[in-house]
Amino acid sequence: MSALHDLWYGNLRPSENREISKEEKNLIESMASQQEKLFASLKDNDLKIFKEYIEYNEKYASLVEWQAFEIGFKLAVKLLTE
Repeated sequence: MSALHDLWYGNLRPSENREISKEEKNLIESMASQQEKLFASLKDNDLKIFKEYIEYNEKYASLVEWQAFEIGFKLAVKLLTE
């Protein structure tokens, strides 16, 4: 599984030249704008709690993405070997 891990963690880059779509770019910009507004409106402990929430959410999303990637990759290998 080390090749699979290398692929996931960026040591292998098959899509290095991937371009971000206009839709993705717009979504990222909108998310950043909303986050800035939220950060400006929250104070002290509320801001700290929200930042921790974002951190946990990113960790969870990364874990789920890894699991989906692994499942998809294993399925592709299984289909290719049948």
